[in-house]
Amino acid sequence: MLMAEGVRTGRIDTVRPEHTPEAMGRPPRRDDHGGEVYVYRRHGQPCLVCGASVRTTELQQRNLFWCPRCQPRFRSRAASGALG
Repeated sequence: MLMAEGVRTGRIDTVRPEHTPEAMGRPPRRDDHGGEVYVYRRHGQPCLVCGASVRTTELQQRNLFWCPRCQPRFRSRAASGALG
């Protein structure tokens, strides 16, 4: 959805309009690495959508950030028996 909107407007935003600082009544993110993001580089801070604490781990020498409430653990269809 965000990519389709980016193609339409000619720019890529990393948060939906309803989650911008203005829409949520909060100050904008101040960081040397870019604009608004949901979880990137926000370990231990509240998720901007649901308020859960953002988590991080390393995956193949890269930092991985996620919200445990908005982005629950993925279970493959194969693991759940849905493929056959």
